Amino acid sequence: MRSVYAKEMLIYFTSPIFYAVSFIFLCVLGIFFYNDMTYMSMLASRIAQYQLSTGLSLDKIVLRPLFSDMSILLLFIVPIIAMRLYSEEKANGTIELLFTYPIRDVDVLAGKYLAGISIIGILLGMTWVLMLLEGTVVTPDWGLVLSSYLGLFLVAASFLAIGVFASCLTRNQIIAATSSLGIILAFWAIGWFSDVFSGSSIAKVLGELGLMEHLDDFLKGMLNVKDAVFYLLFSLFFLFMSLRVLESHTWRG
Repeated sequence: MRSVYAKEMLIYFTSPIFYAVSFIFLCVLGIFFYNDMTYMSMLASRIAQYQLSTGLSLDKIVLRPLFSDMSILLLFIVPIIAMRLYSEEKANGTIELLFTYPIRDVDVLAGKYLAGISIIGILLGMTWVLMLLEGTVVTPDWGLVLSSYLGLFLVAASFLAIGVFASCLTRNQIIAATSSLGIILAFWAIGWFSDVFSGSSIAKVLGELGLMEHLDDFLKGMLNVKDAVFYLLFSLFFLFMSLRVLESHTWRG
């Protein structure tokens, strides 16, 4: 597993994909951060000028919208990170070497998944610069910041598990990325259909299956064990399905 992990990390840092994804992710997020901070500054000056009383806070104006925007960006970024994990091996023909080496499929899968998780962790770590910049102007709620990052990491891990599963199914990286994006969007939107069946047991099931519904509490600064367990089980389910797809190569020859 360590060997596969080291190989995957080396590929990420020697290919333009990581740098292009990082550049786009940080630039777009920087624009969102600038707009939110500008709006907060304008609103604060108006409140001071007219001596208004308001319940608005930094958390509602900047942090929650920023982390919500970050989750949307991760929805599009993570499939790009995951698309090459197995599709590239199939396209280059090296997947057969992985099946013949004395390495268990679960070790290969774990190494590749942990490499993707590490890249996501690095991307999220880079955004701490924005939190530090914000800290020079106002004092943010660091508890909310930490819980939001934890929620984003867990939801991104779920996205990555879907991406790994899609990458196992095809040798084309573009198809893998679009397929994983489609599955993620389906689980993103499934919670919206709970309103259609409002009041029924189906509505509750659909609401629990929605990926983003479990992120709300994290973005409010609340650590809910149920939501964390959901993301962990969701990731394990798609990793289990990926392992079944890989093992099918054995009996198919």
